[in-house]
Amino acid sequence: MIMWQDFLSYWNSLWEVIPIWRYEVGLLVFLIGMVICLKIWGFRKGFRFNIGLLLIEYVVLIYCTTVFSRRTTVLQYNFMPFWSYFSYFGGENDRLLMENIMNVVVFVPVGLLAGVAFRGMKWMKVMVTGLGVSIGIEVMQFVFRKGFSEVDDVIHNTFGCMIGYLIWLALK
Repeated sequence: MIMWQDFLSYWNSLWEVIPIWRYEVGLLVFLIGMVICLKIWGFRKGFRFNIGLLLIEYVVLIYCTTVFSRRTTVLQYNFMPFWSYFSYFGGENDRLLMENIMNVVVFVPVGLLAGVAFRGMKWMKVMVTGLGVSIGIEVMQFVFRKGFSEVDDVIHNTFGCMIGYLIWLALK
């Protein structure tokens, strides 16, 4: 029950952190792009292009929530892999497990959308894509002092991306 409350709290914070106009602009760009692409390329190619556009918009949304909309200016980092598990199981911080789960869940759509948009993409490229997006977030958080930059996030984000890709393979 506590994890579910943490999940809802995290989800609600996304709506509070990012101004609503960013969601509206993203939706408008997606809808206009969808209509134009379907008209020009037909359903099959237009659909895959639109999924690629949706993937880009989703990644931008992730960057907005994790870097651009944060107000903190304190440099926080931990580059030791799996430190959060040691801290969680050591009883130091009971919220770290939920944060790790959320870092996995947030990147599942990245792998799923990449699989749909780029049908020929192999698992290694999907993993590198998730890894690259995640490293980009952590580097920007570190450089701009916007959040907590850590290796664990990169590991969990990449893992979530691979889960999304596996879901795509199972559905395919």
